[in-house]
Amino acid sequence: MGQEVPLLNEYKRDFFWKRFPQTLLGGPKLKLGFSAPAYVYINQLTLFLLPWLLGGLFTIVVELDVLQAYIAYYVYGACMVIYVLAAQLISLIIQRRVDTVAAFQNTNVLAEEDEVEFDSCCGYETFQYVVPLKRWKINILLHGLVSGLMGGLGFWYLLPSVLNPLFNNIGATVMIYTFGWLTLCIAQYPLSTGSPPEPASFRAIDNLEVLPLLRPCYVLICLLVHLAWSFSPSSLLLTNQIMHVVFIFLPVLWCLGVLPPLDALVLWLMEQTLVHFLGGSPMAGDLRSFLMFVTSVIIAVITYFLPTSLATIVFSACFGYILSLDLSILANQVIAFIKQCVKKPTNHSPSHKKKSSPDPAADETDDKLKAMGLGWTFGWRELLINTCMVLVVGAISGVCTHFSSSAPSSVVRGLGYAIIGLMVIVKILGDCQKVFVFWGLLRNKLYPDSISSTQKYSKRKRKLHRLGFIKRFVLDLVCPFVMEAYLGLIVAYAGLTLPSFWFAVGAVYSFRRIWQHTSSSLLDVSILHVLLELNVYGSTTYVSWWPTDYGLQLIFIGLLHSWISQTLHKVYCYLTILITSYTIEKQRRKSSLPLIIISILLFPIVIATIMASSILSAPILPLFTLPIMLIGFPRPLRLWPGAVGAAANVCADTVYYKQLEKSLRGVIRRAVAAGSLGELAPGSFLLLRFQDRMAWLQVLECGYGFITISLKGMELQETSCHTVEAARLDDIFEAAFTHPKEKFPVFSLNQFPMHTLTPVDAQPVDTYSDARNVLTGIIDSPDTLELVDSCFIKTLVWLLMRHNCAKRKDLPTPSSTNSGSNIGNFKESGSVSSRTRLVQTKRVVSVSEDSGRAESIESKPMSSQVKKQQQPKRKSLVGSWHSLDSWDDDPLELDVMNSKPKLNSSAKKNEGQVLKEPAGLPGAISDISDDEVDDILNEFEFGLPAVDIHAPKKTAAATKNIPFTQRTINLNASAQFSSPHSSKLSLPLKWREIPIDQNLLAPLLQKFPLDWYKHVIAQLGIESSKSPEDIAAEIGSDEALTTMYANLVMACYGIVNVFGLDGMSAVGAGASHVYKVYSGDIPWSMNQEWLTSDEELHVIVLQAYRFAFKLAYDQTVLGEASDLDEIVEYLQEYESDWYMGRDTDVAWSEAVESNKPRLFSLIYDTNENTYNGRVLSRQPVVVHIGQLNSEMVRSLWSSLSLELFYFTNDDEERYSIQAHPVILRNLTVQAADPPLGYPIYASKPISIPTW
Repeated sequence: MGQEVPLLNEYKRDFFWKRFPQTLLGGPKLKLGFSAPAYVYINQLTLFLLPWLLGGLFTIVVELDVLQAYIAYYVYGACMVIYVLAAQLISLIIQRRVDTVAAFQNTNVLAEEDEVEFDSCCGYETFQYVVPLKRWKINILLHGLVSGLMGGLGFWYLLPSVLNPLFNNIGATVMIYTFGWLTLCIAQYPLSTGSPPEPASFRAIDNLEVLPLLRPCYVLICLLVHLAWSFSPSSLLLTNQIMHVVFIFLPVLWCLGVLPPLDALVLWLMEQTLVHFLGGSPMAGDLRSFLMFVTSVIIAVITYFLPTSLATIVFSACFGYILSLDLSILANQVIAFIKQCVKKPTNHSPSHKKKSSPDPAADETDDKLKAMGLGWTFGWRELLINTCMVLVVGAISGVCTHFSSSAPSSVVRGLGYAIIGLMVIVKILGDCQKVFVFWGLLRNKLYPDSISSTQKYSKRKRKLHRLGFIKRFVLDLVCPFVMEAYLGLIVAYAGLTLPSFWFAVGAVYSFRRIWQHTSSSLLDVSILHVLLELNVYGSTTYVSWWPTDYGLQLIFIGLLHSWISQTLHKVYCYLTILITSYTIEKQRRKSSLPLIIISILLFPIVIATIMASSILSAPILPLFTLPIMLIGFPRPLRLWPGAVGAAANVCADTVYYKQLEKSLRGVIRRAVAAGSLGELAPGSFLLLRFQDRMAWLQVLECGYGFITISLKGMELQETSCHTVEAARLDDIFEAAFTHPKEKFPVFSLNQFPMHTLTPVDAQPVDTYSDARNVLTGIIDSPDTLELVDSCFIKTLVWLLMRHNCAKRKDLPTPSSTNSGSNIGNFKESGSVSSRTRLVQTKRVVSVSEDSGRAESIESKPMSSQVKKQQQPKRKSLVGSWHSLDSWDDDPLELDVMNSKPKLNSSAKKNEGQVLKEPAGLPGAISDISDDEVDDILNEFEFGLPAVDIHAPKKTAAATKNIPFTQRTINLNASAQFSSPHSSKLSLPLKWREIPIDQNLLAPLLQKFPLDWYKHVIAQLGIESSKSPEDIAAEIGSDEALTTMYANLVMACYGIVNVFGLDGMSAVGAGASHVYKVYSGDIPWSMNQEWLTSDEELHVIVLQAYRFAFKLAYDQTVLGEASDLDEIVEYLQEYESDWYMGRDTDVAWSEAVESNKPRLFSLIYDTNENTYNGRVLSRQPVVVHIGQLNSEMVRSLWSSLSLELFYFTNDDEERYSIQAHPVILRNLTVQAADPPLGYPIYASKPISIPTW
């Protein structure tokens, strides 16, 4: 950052001094930043001080015994209600009367964004600025009632006659009275106007207007304590005195943001009660937290009313196991089943005809999860296992409780020492899986030395996985039952009197925690046994405040365990920020060294601050990421409100993390089961690094046999801030997993011990590897361009024939004779008896005014080769039926249907028409579409209209004055195939009419690869009684089908590579032409619209061109194909394993989601003026996994809202996103939920079984 860069520049300082007084005083805007009339300030001060002025007046009246105190309470409270209602109603009336259009017209367009022009003291702008309207009108009444309640109780709370007996000190009375009324005015002002900027902001938008109630809520808490003191003065005297002192310091706490908003407060209280008193886990969502809290409370209440200690312990043990399971899976399945039952099938839905799932995608997902193994869904296996487990748990706890009074002490002591031994074994086996041991300081010698050798690494990891399996078996199936037996023997102590509330709470907590947090419970029960040994079997006695109930002792031990763990992490966080503020040159400032000295001198205060935040389970807040620590407000452990994964900055790269999520589940399961990721608990964070991507894993919830996580994806484009931190991550992982001498020394220290990230494991994950190659020198090579040009024809033949074959494979094949009046005769062999008629040459004439020229313009003659091919062909009229069912249609309709518009020409009737020989259609046709019927009828000349053969023929003289004649190709005539199997490859009707001048297409027909065409036919595998070779030879010799494909293929080829290039060849057009066509930008020509308007054909042509480029590229790099079979192998691989297109298309994202093995895209870099090829290959990619310091993450996240409210603006970059290579400030901020952060992907809660 540099020493000369200020934390707050001039603009930000002005911005801060405008906002801070609003927060301090509850909303009055005393520094506006622009010139404003004096009445604006006077109005705000009047609204602010009026409650104090009225309160002072009523105080004098009461103290002079003019009015009784209790009457003054009610009157003053009513005045406050009227005060709030009057302020809002007057503002509402004035603002409704004013013409907003006129107000808009009076606005100064040259003023600052937040500048307001005021007209008068009681004008529209003044009231809109001073007393803004509530969003919800009901809140006017609600806030008025709260103001009245707070005003009445506050008036009584601050009466000198009440304060004097409480403190017996005039000075204290004066101080509390003065600052107490200031606190009351600060809390009341938001109720009259609107909420001020609050440092303690939990939600981005306050839709329900809850923030104005934040300050009154905490005032009412102090007032209610005073009200309770009035009923019990002796027992609550000290508490009431403390609350009075806290009352006058409430403005300071509000400014520091220590007191949480109401919604965060409620969620935090539920979570703390659930975790520390009911033995549960923090939950992954608000609804889940509420439901689990209510269920746990109900279980505790039922336990309280059970008549015997045996019933209490057995009931607590059984439900402790049940509640520790992943019940969300069962709940989701039940909800899905109910939705499936409620959803009624309609007459048009497939489920009405046959039984089918209403959500095939959901069924497919369930099948995949079931295939992954046990625990992903709640099926009969899981039900059977859990039922047996509940019976075993109940039996062990019941038997041990029953014999607890008669069991010898040696059994209890033996079980206690066994638990301590199991804890040590689990710890050792877990540390064997990790890269670093002893709190991340020493390199684990058992871990593979280098990941560069995949074979050695996998071999060593398999050995470690065996140790991990032993660890998981001991932790999941041995430790809980041993602790169950131990607690069953000691929890039901002698002299217990039922019902006992604390005994019920202790039992529920103890017997649930051993399943919910087995590894943590091992330490807690071990400490409990040590205390038991010191007290019962030794001479040590408990302190007076330590409970005798063992369940309560476990609760106390759990609280101390949590607080100490948080304190150690926060001290580590503080020391890291303190040291790096001086050791990193870019973070060093002139104030760094003085801050370090002050921190050393005030270290006890710093430790006290950290311990206070740990007791509150609140994050510490480093101001500007400097070693200046504040206490953040308490909030749920997941830190963010709303549903997990509901918000993300979705972009084109989001799909890669969406695909990664599916592959990552199994990897995380194996790693957690083996223990290589450490003992993950709710609130833990993992960072995944692979290639140019980074993913963020947050542990939301955990229990017996499962863990719930959330995955967040970081943007792939690495900015300068990203690059610094990403480079440091790469250095850390390389130092941890790769040693230059292939083996680490026996004692190898962590090179980055003070870093927020500690490497824990490296796992292969089935995801996409992204490779980019510069194609300069290849794509612009003439040889490559010629190869692309020739390959395009081959790939187009390949795709068109395979497309038509797949589309028509279910259609009937003419193999029998069928005669009738309207159906012609076939030969017994099944072939068409009449001669093949394919190409009809139309004379499409454009009529214009007579130019005065005597000569006529005739079409150029075709080449001799084309004439030779078309000599046996006759002209014919296209005939087709609109519908087989429309026998009574208008007879003129057939003529209308035949007059289809032609592109780039004006249609006229044909000059010559020849009557066609009718042919029969063998076989029956059923269950096919009208288009398919039309195709078949046209192929076999069925249903042709009558032609007047006696009509006089037009002579050349009749067309003498026509200025232009275009000879187009019409393949829409009936085709007579020489092979009965040719119909399976016949073109659809819409592709047989090509509006291209035959003279333009004729030279291109010479390029048609006949040998390749026949070779492709041999690869289609058409089913028949004959051998594939005979069928291929028979179809390949069919002149009609060959002519069809030759004209269509070369027409598409001409539109792409010839007609739109202004006389240039495709090679001469260069690499830019290849890139444009690959990207879907076909050169414009008069015939282009015919291709682009047909979506089906357009897609095939684009795919063929992309295949052609990839085929040419592969042959250029790997060598040309030796024969046609090798080209077939290439194309078969492209079709099955590749997606080719643009990486910005939706289809690209769909291919990634469907796990396409490989993807290819051609990219043009405008900055470098180079062409690049991007290849995504789905393969096992080594993902480096590191564990982050959870308190560092929570600290940085908690500072974001404070910074955005006071220390930043929209025009300048936030300081919090500046790079910090040790604490990873930029990446941590990016991983925050929007709008404070900007992850490009955020998953919903993912439950992963760890069995």
